[in-house]
Amino acid sequence: MKKVLTPARGAVAAVIVAGLAMPVMAQGQLRQALDTGEEATRRAEQVQEQINQLDDQRSDMVSEFRTLLQRTQAAQLYARQQEKVVESQRRELESLEEQLGRVDEITAQTTPMLIDMISDLEAFVSADLPFKLVERRAGIDELRAAMENPQVPIVEQYRLIIEAYKREMEYGRTIQTWPEAINIDGNEVMVDMFLYGRVALVYVSPDRKYAARYDRASGDWVPVENKFKEDIAEAIKVAKGTTTPKVLYAPATRLSVSAQ
Repeated sequence: MKKVLTPARGAVAAVIVAGLAMPVMAQGQLRQALDTGEEATRRAEQVQEQINQLDDQRSDMVSEFRTLLQRTQAAQLYARQQEKVVESQRRELESLEEQLGRVDEITAQTTPMLIDMISDLEAFVSADLPFKLVERRAGIDELRAAMENPQVPIVEQYRLIIEAYKREMEYGRTIQTWPEAINIDGNEVMVDMFLYGRVALVYVSPDRKYAARYDRASGDWVPVENKFKEDIAEAIKVAKGTTTPKVLYAPATRLSVSAQ
């Protein structure tokens, strides 16, 4: 730090020049004056140093104030942004609460519809060709059990019913074969069942001795002509994948539906 030539230093210098020609007594007084001037100079330097320190402290405080001001502004901006988020969440919560309030109403309207769908499916299976009845009726019993189970959500109940409808639709678009034991003339005979979609349901015994189709009108099995036995056997091979696909012939009757 540069030393400033204060008025005291100037006075001391002037006294020194003037004191060169003074007597001894005067020189003593001059020495005393010089000492006083030096003391004043040291005090002035101390005061200046304190002023410099205060100035540095002021600069530090200004810098700290600016930093705190920036942080305060950032915090205020963040707080305003969070207020918007909270308001958005509040509106969403109100919407969810409103939707939850309508759940009971929706359930009350949907449950009877689902029960009717199961009843319609049961009636359809009873009126359909009698294939895989044990399996299909067991599926309907499972649907009723799901409807009575409070642990099964209504959405899951609906999904299960739709899946059951899809399975029934698939029966009408595919051919299937499976072994089954049936009663023929009082004897249990193992035969190969074959389903032509929903066109016809037939069976043939492995030895070709027995072959019949299900008659919708009478609700009973009717023996088929011998010429159809080989056609049925060939269709079974196609369904099993043991021969190449080809045109299949089924001993079917015309389906008539009376006008209501």
